[in-house]
Amino acid sequence: MSKPTIAIDIDDVLAANAEGFVAFSNQRWGTNLSPDDYTEHWADIWRVDHEETERRAVELHASGAIGRYRHFDEAVGALSVLRRSFKLVLVTSRRATIEKETRAWIKKYFPDIFDEVYFAGIFDKKLHAGSWSQTKKDIFERIEAQYIIDDQLKHCAGAVEVGAQAILFGDYPWNRTDVLPGGVTRCKDWAAVLEYFDGIGRS
Repeated sequence: MSKPTIAIDIDDVLAANAEGFVAFSNQRWGTNLSPDDYTEHWADIWRVDHEETERRAVELHASGAIGRYRHFDEAVGALSVLRRSFKLVLVTSRRATIEKETRAWIKKYFPDIFDEVYFAGIFDKKLHAGSWSQTKKDIFERIEAQYIIDDQLKHCAGAVEVGAQAILFGDYPWNRTDVLPGGVTRCKDWAAVLEYFDGIGRS
């Protein structure tokens, strides 16, 4: 009998993305941001137009900074426990230009944990207003993920639409909401994630 699949996000679930992003931005462009200012709508953070946002995004992705992001050490132990009962895969919105860097980061901090890494390609397409609403739902459905862990509510909601149970990870300014959709449970940290799976009964 095959193990059920958990699809897991990288940024701000395994990697301190918001922290790393604002540190790079403050140093490179003289911004005065904190991680609480973070949103995936980078134009809103920087208050610049689309062309300048894309130019900065290309520079950030070419800088090597993302490969130096801090990892969440507590995730290593939690995932090692979950791996005994589940197939663990990564589903990320990171751009294809940093796929090699991302895989090297995973190998360094989370060796022998994940069976597959899927790049959703959301931000590899030409960006427009609708780009922000795209989710990883198609991948979740294709790989038949039973559970997903993500810090973005839209991806959790998309997972529920295709029959998965979703964990909204973290208590971040960008994912706070008074009411969660059915099938979505918030876990503020990796200890809470383990409690969640204990509650449903790991084999």
